[in-house]
Amino acid sequence: MTKRMSKTLAAELAERTMKIENPKNRALALNEMLRKHGFGPLKYSHGLLPGERTAIAAWLLGIYAANE
Repeated sequence: MTKRMSKTLAAELAERTMKIENPKNRALALNEMLRKHGFGPLKYSHGLLPGERTAIAAWLLGIYAANE
């Protein structure tokens, strides 16, 4: 079972991710932030990371949703 992410944390991580100018560095930074919060790294192909804050938050919630 994977760890569940809160809406607040997803929004915070998305906000911090979008502050990074270089899209290639966003993915690296997001994985580091996830690690610091106890989540496993994301595995995705280049360019798959959404380009808007709300899209990133929704994407994270979809990946780290509770398995009920």
